[in-house]
Amino acid sequence: MPDPPPGPPTHAAVFRNTALLLTGLLALLAALVGGIALVMQLASRGEDVMHGIFGVLGAFVLGFVAVLLASLRRHRWTLHPAAIELEERPLVPLTGRRRAASIPYAAIAGLFRVQNMREELLELLARDGRRFRIAPGLLPGEGPKGIRYPDQAGLAAFAEAMRGAAAAAGSALPPVADGLGFWNRGPGLAVLAIALLASLGLAGLALWGLFAGAASSHRGGEMVGILVMLPVGLGWFLGRVWRRRRAVQRRVG
Repeated sequence: MPDPPPGPPTHAAVFRNTALLLTGLLALLAALVGGIALVMQLASRGEDVMHGIFGVLGAFVLGFVAVLLASLRRHRWTLHPAAIELEERPLVPLTGRRRAASIPYAAIAGLFRVQNMREELLELLARDGRRFRIAPGLLPGEGPKGIRYPDQAGLAAFAEAMRGAAAAAGSALPPVADGLGFWNRGPGLAVLAIALLASLGLAGLALWGLFAGAASSHRGGEMVGILVMLPVGLGWFLGRVWRRRRAVQRRVG
């Protein structure tokens, strides 16, 4: 029995909205501090203080779970002879809206690489101003911990396949260029700066607790190490997005 004909080229991946996740986390942390301060101000008995703090902590956990679920979406792009079909839906039902479009190749204004923490997304800009983004897939895990890295080469190959499909349809798309995303613009830079300052404060508290003997256990030492390295990672990413911003501004300006 002959094999069925292959379907149209498709790329699907889970999109992690790091802008929503980090912004939501900072807002929840601010609400947590404010809520605890309010409980300490209003409660008169120690029992009421503890109940209020546990309530605020519970609301924080529920809020973080809601933001985490809302930040995870499944995107799928399918190449057809005359157009590309784009589908976006929440990874968990009822945690976000669906979005779908069919964009003729002639209606594509450009393709861009956009930074998203450790990965780079492929962004499609339509001539009517709409923007669609898709993430790279993940390579198989390697090593004892099975760490999976973004398959940037696979996403770049799909972008070239898109340009080839557009050329076959009579529309020449420009090469993929570096673009500006949320993190390269003012609001994203401000969020990263606030996160960096907050992480420096947490790292300082962790080191103080370590020297005070509060983190003498193995697990406590691991947590201190994570908190100390957090501002290093955020500082590295902040420098990276700033360099991308300057490079794109020089190219278009």
